[in-house]
Amino acid sequence: MRRMGEVIVTRGGQITLLKEVRDRLEIKEGDLVSVNVIGDAAMISKKKS
Repeated sequence: MRRMGEVIVTRGGQITLLKEVRDRLEIKEGDLVSVNVIGDAAMISKKKS
């Protein structure tokens, strides 16, 4: 697993995925992503269409 950086959580609970992450996962505006909690970590993955 490669550490991709850190982001700040906004007051509304939102985060912005780093461009490097979006590019690597091929995430584009409007794509659906899945968030899974594993212990004390969150895993984000692109949902397959």
